[in-house]
This record gives sequence, structure tokens and C-alpha cells, in this order.
Amino acid sequence: MPLNREAYTRYRLIDARLRRKPNPTFNDLMEYVSEQLDKPVSKRTLQLDLQEMRYNQALNFNAPIEYDKYGKAYFYADEHYSINNLPVTADELHGLDFAISILHQFKHLPAIREFEDAIMKIASTVQINKEVRGEADYIQLDKPYRIKGLEFVEPILKAISDRRVLQFNYQKHGSESNDQTLLEPYLIKESKNFWYVIGRRINKQEKKILTFALDRISEMRITEVVFEEVRLDKKNFFSNVVGVTIGEGNPERVVLRFSELQGRYIKTVPIHHSQKIIRDKNGFLEVELQVVINTELKMQLLSYGATVKVLKPKLLADEVNKTAKQVIAQYKK
Repeated sequence: MPLNREAYTRYRLIDARLRRKPNPTFNDLMEYVSEQLDKPVSKRTLQLDLQEMRYNQALNFNAPIEYDKYGKAYFYADEHYSINNLPVTADELHGLDFAISILHQFKHLPAIREFEDAIMKIASTVQINKEVRGEADYIQLDKPYRIKGLEFVEPILKAISDRRVLQFNYQKHGSESNDQTLLEPYLIKESKNFWYVIGRRINKQEKKILTFALDRISEMRITEVVFEEVRLDKKNFFSNVVGVTIGEGNPERVVLRFSELQGRYIKTVPIHHSQKIIRDKNGFLEVELQVVINTELKMQLLSYGATVKVLKPKLLADEVNKTAKQVIAQYKK
């Protein structure tokens, strides 16, 4: 049974009541937990909670909960026991370590900066626990680095909320100059540690929705210009694409053939949520995707090198083939 936040909250409440006198009856426990949660807890739920605290190996509480038949009350056989006294497991420490490394990446955001002291205290405690266990060097995570452009997240969110046009300078890849851009911001998206704002550019002839990388933005300000609310399915806006590049046209059926070794990885880490296995035998794996063909899909396919072959559509296969030949030509010079 997976542990969720509400279940863990109930375990902590049960633990707190069992450590108090007088020993609680079943009804006492049910009343206490319901009152603290401000909603009723069923008899069945409480029975399962007591059982989980006693016997669930994944929880590893091994709570010494006993029942006094004469007093019809529950109590801890070990009066010093509490789930709060249990040592943190290695997996939990590693999980905390990973979570802290992610929080460090966003420590420059005002919302996170408020909790920086608390984060540092937790980080120090985790490090001490790892050193006590003698495993400080057994697991290494990528060092968090300063993600350029994060300082724009908050003003962009405010502009989206207030439906205000943003003005900023934008430097495209390969360009040494900045273009001043006016944008109706609709959505912020993160992909592979880079952040993007999606919106409608309004200072050009075309008024189509575009993606702008925050690390290439400078001198941003929120203008006084208000735009009309746009009906945009934000939840599914990127559902038909790989990455954040908004491709042209409708989703297409893309069929790919992978080598056996690469296929094992693709089965574990799908390219896209639409991925389906067509064939998995004779030393190769064939999958199909339903996606809009964009730059990021092509770049990802090229990154697989000789371990993938595009079977369909022909236009995509020809483009990948052409790029592959250009790569080979680089080494013939």
C-alpha cells in the first residue's frame, strides 16, 4: 500500500495519542484523529492504520501496539517508543539529498528564499546523518547550478495573472543582437532544467504563439497594456510535442526502430507519453509515437546515432538521413 501524506498524518496522530495517558479506547483514537483532521475517520480506516503501523514492512514502524482487554484500551508495550524516534533510512536520506539539491537550484526565487535557513538546516542534518553512517561519498548528485533567467519567473507569473503585456529584449541563438519583444504571456514551462515563457508576440506582423527561453531574456518589464484572456488548454498545450518547441501542423504517426540494447532503455524511459510498442523481437524494438514533428524530436532522434532508424513518415526519415550524411561529411574533410 503506497504511503500518502494523509495516511502518514493519521499515523502521527495515532502515535501522539498512544503516548498520552490515559490509554485510549478505539473510540477515543477515532474521535481524536477525526477532530485533529477536522473530518470523520471511519472505523475501517483506523483499523487498517493500526495494522499498518504494526506490520507494514515498507513503513518499518514495527509499532509495539498492544490491546488491554480489561481496560479495552490501546497502548505501547514500550513506553519510550514513538515513530518520531525511528532512524531515517538510507533511502530516505538519499531522497532528502536529492530534494535539497533541487531546492538549491531555485533558492534565488523570493518564495524559496524565505525558507533558505530551514533548507540549510535540513541539508546539514542530512549530511551529518550520512557521515555517521559512513556513506557520505557513496552517492553523488549533480551539483546544483545557477539557472539563468529564474529571476523572471515571478514577474512573468504576475503578468499572466494580471493579463499584462510583457516587454523584454530577446537574443536568439546565433544572433549577437537583441530584439525588443512585446508578449502576451500565457504559460511558463520547465524542460530539462531550462525555463520558458509561452505567449503571443504582438509587435510583429504574425500573431502566433511562440516559446521564449528565459536564459536569453534581458531587461524585462511589465507594461500597463492589458490583453484579453485567451482560451488556452494549458494542461494539454504541449501534449503532442517532444520538448517545448511548438511545431507546425497536426500530430503524425512516427515509427522508429531501435537496436536491442537501445530498445531496453526506450522501454524504460519513453520518448513521449503516446509511445506504443509495435514489435519487440529479432534483436530490435519498434515503437510508434503520435507527435507533431518539431526540432527537438529531430535532435533527440539524432542523439541516438546508429541505434535508431526512422521508418515513418518518409519526410522525417529523409531529414534525419540528410543530417546524418552532413555529420559524416564533416569527418571526410
